[in-house]
Amino acid sequence: MKIKMRAPLDRILGPFKELNLSHPSTLGDLLRILVEETPELKPYAGFGPKDVQPYGLLVWRDGKLLTLSDIVNPMDELEMIPMVAGG
Repeated sequence: MKIKMRAPLDRILGPFKELNLSHPSTLGDLLRILVEETPELKPYAGFGPKDVQPYGLLVWRDGKLLTLSDIVNPMDELEMIPMVAGG
């Protein structure tokens, strides 16, 4: 799996992250793995038991916004974009 990171995530993981998933997984499970490997992601990729989306992250595949229960596959290419507030 290849994941493209947008700023400021690219400063944490680099512009791309490659993962070797052996089987399909939910997006929620994938984010748990990433947070375990890199705790600095938790403010973006963390989520609670009733959440549909992570706290501060949008994850896209082929132009479609994914939810935590969506299945991701080992050959997928994802894009992670942090949510930003501004005024």
